[in-house]
Amino acid sequence: MKKRILTWLLAVSMLGSLLTVPAGAAAVTKFSDVSDSYTATAVETLRLMGVLDGYGDGTFRPDTVLNRAQFCKMAVYAMDGSGELGRYSTVTIFPDVKPSHWASAYINMAARKGIISGFADGKFKPGQTVTAGQAVTILMRGLGYKDEDMGGVWPQSYMAEAQTNGLLKSTGITSAYAGLTRAQAARLFLNLFEAKHGKGDALFSYKVGEEVYLTAVDGGKGTMTAGGKTYTMAHPVASTSLIGSKGKVVLNGAGGEALTFLPITGSNGVSNAAVIIGSNGSVAGLDSLAGSTSYNIYKNGSPATAADLKRYDVATYASATNSIIVSDTRVSVYYEDCKPSPSSPATITVLGGKELNVLPTAVDSLSKLKPGKQIVLLLTADGQVAGAEDANNTGARGNAMAVVSEKGDVQLVCGGALLNIGTASEYAGQVVSVYADKSGLKLNKISGGVGGDLLPKEGTLGGRKLADNVMLFDGGRQIALSELSQTGVNSGRVSYARTNWAGQVDLIVLNNGLAEDVIYGRAVVNSSTSKVWVWDPGHENDKEQQEGVNGSYKETTSQTISIETANKTYGPINSGNHISNGTFVAVSIKTSSQGNLMFTRFDTMSKLSNVSSGAWIGKTAVNFGSRTYEVPSNVQCYNDDTGKWMTLDDAKAYGGTMNLYVYDGVVRIVEVKA
Repeated sequence: MKKRILTWLLAVSMLGSLLTVPAGAAAVTKFSDVSDSYTATAVETLRLMGVLDGYGDGTFRPDTVLNRAQFCKMAVYAMDGSGELGRYSTVTIFPDVKPSHWASAYINMAARKGIISGFADGKFKPGQTVTAGQAVTILMRGLGYKDEDMGGVWPQSYMAEAQTNGLLKSTGITSAYAGLTRAQAARLFLNLFEAKHGKGDALFSYKVGEEVYLTAVDGGKGTMTAGGKTYTMAHPVASTSLIGSKGKVVLNGAGGEALTFLPITGSNGVSNAAVIIGSNGSVAGLDSLAGSTSYNIYKNGSPATAADLKRYDVATYASATNSIIVSDTRVSVYYEDCKPSPSSPATITVLGGKELNVLPTAVDSLSKLKPGKQIVLLLTADGQVAGAEDANNTGARGNAMAVVSEKGDVQLVCGGALLNIGTASEYAGQVVSVYADKSGLKLNKISGGVGGDLLPKEGTLGGRKLADNVMLFDGGRQIALSELSQTGVNSGRVSYARTNWAGQVDLIVLNNGLAEDVIYGRAVVNSSTSKVWVWDPGHENDKEQQEGVNGSYKETTSQTISIETANKTYGPINSGNHISNGTFVAVSIKTSSQGNLMFTRFDTMSKLSNVSSGAWIGKTAVNFGSRTYEVPSNVQCYNDDTGKWMTLDDAKAYGGTMNLYVYDGVVRIVEVKA
């Protein structure tokens, strides 16, 4: 088999680009419903910038039409103005955009900056569809074009100038009056980076660098490395989709921080061939894969040497960075189906219906196996099948693990990336081992690993060094290391930590610091009074008598309590606890043997009243009363005026009074009101 692989690789070197990733593939996003390369590049570039993201189901929904409020928010992020939002949250410019509106700060800021205006009746109409003409006008004003310089009739005058200055390039926009889709918006914002400016002062001010290769994006440290230089990211995001692409670093107006990376359409990423390491420390086949004896090695995203390679590791080649990309992910699965045939499969269906791409180098090993068998798949760093072995006849045992998101998405840890393979809400926020048999996907909780305090500033956990590409999850949601309090995270919050082949911590999962049956939320209390007939003593058995004789009516009061959280409401259940309606509490819950929900303990939380905006240390900590309190990335925020839960960014921008509720030294709930 090794001889066949080597022969095939030599053929690849002669065929050149015929077997490499298609043009633009390096910019393919994580979103299942984005296929064309230009939109894919735009979406991933702007996701790095913080302008937009997808939905919880893994889709981007490119054809969904935006409203005026949503586009305003995108425009503010594109001008790198999110840090100024606080000063615009308590003013009212438009009568239909009160401070309580989720987008009020974005709309007010855009209005004060002069890039948006309302309608003739003075209203803004935030929920109304934004047209292409309105969107283009907003962006053109941000580029320094003035209404008085346009001439002609609006919006055609702005559309014509936008066609000339490059803003409309490849957007697919044909009518100024049509609603703007998410895909069209992504392309518009991508074009902003290199569009020609007007004569006025530009709010969208970028510094676009020379062509280089993007070699690393470290969401933990908040850095981006390209062309041998490391930049601090303005909006740290953990993403590997653009690594290996050739393009340009985009700096903010101040020139000090990297906003994003602008790929050149057509730059190639990882090759379509793979080598399976035959023995520990072996580099057989890697020279043919790279086309030379000089290359860099990255294993699970971290720099490595030949000595770090183990049998059954999978190696692919990234031509853009001249790097061998190694993954050690193996998963035991039931072979469900394949296309087009078992003798020459292009895709294989496993893990309860998940379809995986089969590399040409894996066809030889898979052709010996038929659907209906238990097998072990060897996966590349981007989740493709590089090889397969019969589960009964191999030393390649499955080692796959996954992190389950707070919404229940099972995210297979594949090299240094994540592959969504299903849902399991009962394991939300946990680490699980993964395998599958004939009955479907099987998960088992994993806990423990490396223990100790996590110290982001020192880059250690329990004294062990953190890997450069450490993957960090808080409550099942992937976050950047920079989002944590630099004062550190107590060991009680570390539910699992894994070390890699080099002894460095490369995966950390945090919990809420207490038992899994503790929730934080707002008590919703409902009381009802009813009358019940009570017989006088000695007359309980006088059934022949009518009610109203030898007895009396007594009033009884019953109370139910629900615990409302940002994601779910628990209850209601009957309870004798004397908790006031609207109280923020920490509640211990459990399920009885009959399957009924029970609240076993209520604890009130410490209240930090009237916390000023200056008390915050970024988003990760708050100074109050001569001590520092940790703020987890998934902290819940409640708007007392609207009765709705909101994000921390929106809560901080809302203004007015901010109260923090603390349990065990950690801020669990943020409450705001005007």
